[in-house]
Amino acid sequence: RFKLPAFPETGSHAVLMFSEMHYSPSYKSQEGPRLLPPPDSVPVTGKELQYDTLDEYKGLTTPDYMSVSYDPTRAAELFRVNCMVCHGSAMGGDGALASIMREKSKGPLPADLTLPLTQNSAEGELFAFISKGGRQGFAFIERGKESRSPMPEFWKLLTEEERWTLVAYIRSQ
Repeated sequence: RFKLPAFPETGSHAVLMFSEMHYSPSYKSQEGPRLLPPPDSVPVTGKELQYDTLDEYKGLTTPDYMSVSYDPTRAAELFRVNCMVCHGSAMGGDGALASIMREKSKGPLPADLTLPLTQNSAEGELFAFISKGGRQGFAFIERGKESRSPMPEFWKLLTEEERWTLVAYIRSQ
């Protein structure tokens, strides 16, 4: 009788598989190939409009829904978690990280959010600065360059509503 080595009569496996794993492609987490959403697809939460210049942002005002949904406690917590480490609890640009930045960096320091430069800015400007990494980050992006600002681009980290909440919080202080 003819015996196939792939179908042994003894052993724990009914069929032996001979794979050449060292020839198989391997992919690390978050590495291609992966399926991306179609261009210009809209998430279920809606698509946020992107603007190119500060003048376009200046015309924006706090959305109407914020007057109903604004929660000062939640806003203070958003500020504490995302902003206080640099801007400080009194928004004077004197947070814990600011002292380290003064010592080690020759770059820009966190802004004093209580100064007229910030307080007199339009709501849309504040939204742009929070979204795009501060005044410096926005200036780089507006010129088509990558932001080199130490402030994160919060459009990547926070929702549009959370960023408008921070605008309202800064205005209320």
